[in-house]
Amino acid sequence: MNKILIANKRFWQLYHTMSDSIVEAFRFKNRILNGFVRILCFPFAVNMARVSISLEQIIARDGHLQGVSQALMDILTQELRIHHATVIPSTKPILFVGNHAGMGDSFSVFASSSRTDIHTLVFNNGMLQGLPLFLQFAIVIDKDNPTQALRDSVRHLKQGKSVLMFPRGQIEDDPALYLDLAIESLSEWSSSIEFFVKHVPDLQVIPFAVGGVISRRALNNPITQRYKTRNNRHFLAATFQLMFRRYRDPIVSIVYGDILTKESAKLENVQIKMEALLRKLHIEYEQMVADKQLIE
Repeated sequence: MNKILIANKRFWQLYHTMSDSIVEAFRFKNRILNGFVRILCFPFAVNMARVSISLEQIIARDGHLQGVSQALMDILTQELRIHHATVIPSTKPILFVGNHAGMGDSFSVFASSSRTDIHTLVFNNGMLQGLPLFLQFAIVIDKDNPTQALRDSVRHLKQGKSVLMFPRGQIEDDPALYLDLAIESLSEWSSSIEFFVKHVPDLQVIPFAVGGVISRRALNNPITQRYKTRNNRHFLAATFQLMFRRYRDPIVSIVYGDILTKESAKLENVQIKMEALLRKLHIEYEQMVADKQLIE
């Protein structure tokens, strides 16, 4: 291992975060089994931490997240398909709102958009604390004082910049796999979209749908299939995708909708537009399966 990395406190902080995440994905309650998994996953967690450090160097070079997001999508997927991104204006404040399908959805926005001023509303976690350059492009939501993040977002938007928000605030079902459940989750979207429209008069809201972020090959792994709940299977599949190159096979697709402003950006209308985008994306994946571009 590189001597510089060995002496890097942030590297080891990231290593421990990655290691904890891998152990958590297996859901073992036995401490001995968890310890065994931690030992086995050591080289993978070390590699993931090393890659994270190198990705931050790309941010330091570029000063934005476009390049590093493209690099991440190149690592984790076989392809990113972008639809209707020409709708995104180069100026004026934009609120990007979309489904939170899982690993790679936010990076799909960064990689596909011409805007380099996007900040993402996120909940804090240990991994972010180990990635200070990523953190510069985040508006962190404090669970004890969530309104502060809303005020920070409004301030960012009033400067003519962009904010990325996942209105449900939690992971949602991937529309490429579970269209009905993805549509159902729209009913749980936050009305904070209307708050932003009210406080940023010239705001443009752009809905987007992302799908195909989870490796179907990883989901079909016999170990993954042993887990009863869909959320647990997806968490483990996403972990395998990070750990093993053979599972970095998804074709991720992002579909942008038309710009919504003022009255057209009411939550109910945004949900209607989002349902249409989710359906469009699902049809694309059905065609990919039919064409044998993806395994069923």
